[in-house]
Amino acid sequence: MGDVIDFPTQDVKLAQLETEIKKAVTDLEFKYTELDTLHDILNEREKEANEFEKDYDVLIKQYIDEVGIKDTPALWLTYSRSCAVKAIADGEYEMIWLGTDLEDE
Repeated sequence: MGDVIDFPTQDVKLAQLETEIKKAVTDLEFKYTELDTLHDILNEREKEANEFEKDYDVLIKQYIDEVGIKDTPALWLTYSRSCAVKAIADGEYEMIWLGTDLEDE
């Protein structure tokens, strides 16, 4: 007859599961800490971008006041929070300044 293989007892099986669960908890806590840190960094970068956008809007408005919105490169206008695109006809558009008073922000 062949060798008889003893299956693990319930105590052994539970101990193994507990070990795996504890490791999973540790791994999850580490990931949650990483995510918290990344969220904090993202929040800070969003605040910085918001300030850059405010400064950019002041600059682009000064430029538009000098040359007019039609002579301002469309790419430049796409970075402004104070500019909107209005479709005029198929394939044609108009850039519109929304008229916010940027100097006061």
